[in-house]
Order: sequence, then structure tokens, then C-alpha cells
Amino acid sequence: MSGTSADGIDVALVEISSSTFRLRHFLTYPIQPSLKQRLLKLNIDQEVELKELCSLQNELGQMFAAASLALLEESSVEAQQITAIGSHGQTLYHAPEVQMSLQIGHPAIIAKQTGIQTAADFRIDDLAVGGQGAPFAPAFHQRLFQTDETVLAVNIGGIANISVIPGKTNSTSPLSGFDTGPGNCLIDEVCLQKFNQEYDRNGQLASQGNVHSALLQSLISDPYFLKPAPKSSGRDYFNLSWLNSCLQAFPNLDDLDLLATVTELTAVSIANEVNKIQTDYSAPLWVCGGGAYNPYLMGRLQNHLPQARVISSREAGIEPDAVEAVLFAWLAYQRIHNLTVPLKDVTGAERDVILGGIWQP
Repeated sequence: MSGTSADGIDVALVEISSSTFRLRHFLTYPIQPSLKQRLLKLNIDQEVELKELCSLQNELGQMFAAASLALLEESSVEAQQITAIGSHGQTLYHAPEVQMSLQIGHPAIIAKQTGIQTAADFRIDDLAVGGQGAPFAPAFHQRLFQTDETVLAVNIGGIANISVIPGKTNSTSPLSGFDTGPGNCLIDEVCLQKFNQEYDRNGQLASQGNVHSALLQSLISDPYFLKPAPKSSGRDYFNLSWLNSCLQAFPNLDDLDLLATVTELTAVSIANEVNKIQTDYSAPLWVCGGGAYNPYLMGRLQNHLPQARVISSREAGIEPDAVEAVLFAWLAYQRIHNLTVPLKDVTGAERDVILGGIWQP
């Protein structure tokens, strides 16, 4: 899994059966800074020459293959022992309004370079039956976090999404979920542009600033936050251009205050959605993704949800940054067994379908 932040390739080695799964090994494989900048530039410009697009398809395919082989070497597992690779790819553009989502890093290259069959291109099948093509996390969060009571799970990657997981005893309530808005994407953009850092480690920079209430109100008034579910978004929407359009009215804003404000936007936009859904706060609010490692962000989320128990997925036995990689291993399992994925109540699709294609080595 390479998320919208393009901060690395998360690779998980997972044992899966119809009733169990076990994370055996995990690593984050680095993306070269020059390649990362090319990818992030495309999220903003949204224009690319065909030669550059083909080059990125190849380069990322090679890199995903190298990441997979590095995981096998580190865990002392042979390629012949692996049933399949599940690859999400790198999202360049997510456009549910035209029923299309573009991920690159071609799976044929991964399959041929590793000698392992590869399942990929999962989102288009959901889009083809009228879904948003995102988020996919709720289907896996249900398997990971479901108990007898309704539970909420939030993934804070580049974009944040929420899963509403009905309890085992409540068969009438459907699984649901949607993208709440920016997760780490704007935080990372501000860190890079203003502080020459790829991310705000532990929220140390944001914690030194003050939230600018007028800017926060301007940001949170974007129409996306008022849209009802199902809804999905991406870095092609919430990016530096979007932020700069709001900053025009605040020309002399302190850099630390700006970072504190975009961090607050992530916390507030998630909390607002939680409060629309949750009436009983006895169950934990599970948090996974890179945002779970930011204690300042987690603290701000807890501050806006004083009745909730905001808990990292680490306490459920799985590292927060491994969850999405494990998700795509599970989607590969579903694909090679020709099993549908329960997403229609999440994405608004007409029906649950088998997701993705398979490329042979």
C-alpha cells in the first residue's frame, strides 16, 4: 500500500484463512524523494504527459516489486510460499463523479519481477456498479474490530475515513463508512513547504502554534464537509492549492499557527462526523493509519470527543501503519477466491462485487 502521502510503501506479510488472519511481518519501504515530489506534483497540477505517465507506471511497478522482495528477504520466506500479492497502487486521481479512479504501479510488472500472482486495480469494480470506489477500509475494519456492540474506527492516512461497524447482535444495521476529509495530507504539505520536513514528528511543531479560529472556520465551511455519505475524496481535492485558496484572506499568518490550524481541521472534521453518528460512547474509537502515531493530533481528537475513548489500533494487536497493507492482502485473498467484498452500504454501489483483476507471473 502506497497512500496519498507517498511517504513510503507499506508491505505486510499476512497469513489468511476464511476465519483467521495473522500479520507475520511488516516493513515500510522508502520512496525516493525525487519520485515522491513528482507524484505529489501531479496531485496538484493534475496534468501529465503520456510518456511521464508510462514512466511512472513502470518505476512504481518496479518499486512495488522491490518492496515485496525486500519483505520476503527480511522475513526469510521464499516467493514460492506466497499465494498472492495484493497491490493498491499509487492513486493519482480519484474521480467518482465520472466513475473512475487512477492508480499506477502496474501489477504486471510486480507479478513478473516477483514471480508471484498479483491482484490489483480493485477500485474500478465498485465504481462500475455506481459506487464511490472508496473507502474500502470499513469492510476490513469490520473483520478486525467487530464486537457485540457498534464500534467506530478511523483511519488517518493522507485522507481520513471512518467506519461504522454494527455489533454482531445488531443484524439490522448495515456496515457503513466514508471519507471525512484531510488526514495527514495538509499537515505534511505545510511541514514540507514551511519547515522543510516531510511530516510533523509527534506533532511537536503544531503543538507550538495556536489555532487560527477564522481560518479554521473558512476551511471547515468547504462544501465537502456538509455532503452526506456516501462520499469519498483524495489528495487531488485536499491539497496545497485548496489550502492556498483559503489562505488568501490571511496573508500574514504565522507558519506554526498554520500548521496547528490544519492539524485542528483534521481533528475537528473527524470529530464532527463521529458526533453525528455516535450516541453511546462506551465502545472505543479505534484509530489506525499514520495519524495514530501523532500524539498531538490524537490529543486534539480526544479533546473534541471528551466522552469517547480514542485508542490506537496497536491495542488491538496491529500496528496502525500496517492496517491498510493488511487490508490489501485481505482483498487479494477475496479476489483469488472469487469472493465479493461487502461495500454497497459503504460506497453506495448497486451491489457487492468481486474486486480487482489478477496478473500471472
